[in-house]
Amino acid sequence: IVIISKIPVAGMFGFASAIRSATGGKVLWNSENEGYQRVPYELQADIVAKIRLRKGLKAEPYDENYYSSL
Repeated sequence: IVIISKIPVAGMFGFASAIRSATGGKVLWNSENEGYQRVPYELQADIVAKIRLRKGLKAEPYDENYYSSL
């Protein structure tokens, strides 16, 4: 069986463990980078905030005072 699909990188976290678990470790799988696409604008702020939190940073890089002074 060959399965060909496209999936965002974020969707691949935990894939190796899940596929090994589901098949008892009896599967060979491969992934290839097909390039990058722009994240839709309405998702960007949420994704950036989650990445910043994961890295131990504040979700917002600046507070309201910074933005109000621009």
